[in-house]
Amino acid sequence: MKEDIEIDSSHAIAPGEIWAVGTPSAASARDWCAGIAGRDALAGRVALASFSQQAATMQATGWPQARYYSDGGIAVREALSYDSVWEVNPFEVGAKRPETRASFKIRMGALMRLFAMDGLKESPLIALSNGEMRRFLIARAAARRPDLLILDDPSAGLDPGWREKLKGAVEALARRGMAVIWAWRHEDELPAGVTRRFVLRGGRLALAPSPPAVLEINNLNISFGRRVLFRNFCWTVRRGERWILRGGNGTGKTTLFALATGDSPLAYAADVRVFGQRREAGAELAKTRRRIALASPELQAASGLSADELLDRALSRKCDLLLLDEPFMNMTPRAAREAAGRISGYLDARPGASAILISHRRDETPRGFDRVMELK
Repeated sequence: MKEDIEIDSSHAIAPGEIWAVGTPSAASARDWCAGIAGRDALAGRVALASFSQQAATMQATGWPQARYYSDGGIAVREALSYDSVWEVNPFEVGAKRPETRASFKIRMGALMRLFAMDGLKESPLIALSNGEMRRFLIARAAARRPDLLILDDPSAGLDPGWREKLKGAVEALARRGMAVIWAWRHEDELPAGVTRRFVLRGGRLALAPSPPAVLEINNLNISFGRRVLFRNFCWTVRRGERWILRGGNGTGKTTLFALATGDSPLAYAADVRVFGQRREAGAELAKTRRRIALASPELQAASGLSADELLDRALSRKCDLLLLDEPFMNMTPRAAREAAGRISGYLDARPGASAILISHRRDETPRGFDRVMELK
């Protein structure tokens, strides 16, 4: 069984955890990450992927001119081979190997798929783009089966699509028991599965303050006869978070929206807090409603507006909480794609706004929604 890894005298990371460490500068992140990875006591248990490694590769190959004039050099396939990853010395006879070549081949195949490296296998390292090199370095670090994978600003240089994919890839590694430290400078690039947040102050870890809660639902219990909709249900949506709310018909998705807006009388009997204020008798509903924008099939039917018009009305407001209940209903696929782009643009311009999306189609999810609540 894997043991916790001591980061400093006060902090130890457990297998499968993802720690987010906010850093004041690229230099401070580089030095701190390299310091953890370079400890003798952690030799063989830690692997690092950082821009400094990318810089070393470029300097060694004479980049940038060499990439345009060189005929090749070491290819991705060779750099991710058993001998290269494990730094096998062919003249070291009888040395104990960390794993069999067969097991390595299976693991590396999975990592190649996870980081979409299959199509780059024959490409020379020197020809990789900045983003492709980042993916290569992370895949190579993960290939060494570390107990702790340290990522120094891993999203830097990645396009928006791959920034989202990287979150899922890292969470997949954590589910397999790998501990991960993600040093970041842009909070929106963090995966939803982060278990603890820190900031780096004077070279030491300090707990990062949590963003304020926009919506809190505590120990919610709702039943209709023998049918139990919610039992001791808890959910917190914080400032700037973007959630997808999934579940089959009748699992309570729209009910949660009604609790947030105060449209359901159940909001006043349960512990529901919006912008820190509990829904209770005498609470000023209009004050909090002004900070919420809503688009839903019910509102579409009641207003007589089209889905597109209703969405535009919601996006015309400078809200703190955007609630989107099947916003693409009655739209053509093309109109839905355009609407998803408008939603993403709206949220990009308001990084502090929170948003919750209900949708039964995964292909209609706007960019930037990276947290999921699944109701059953």
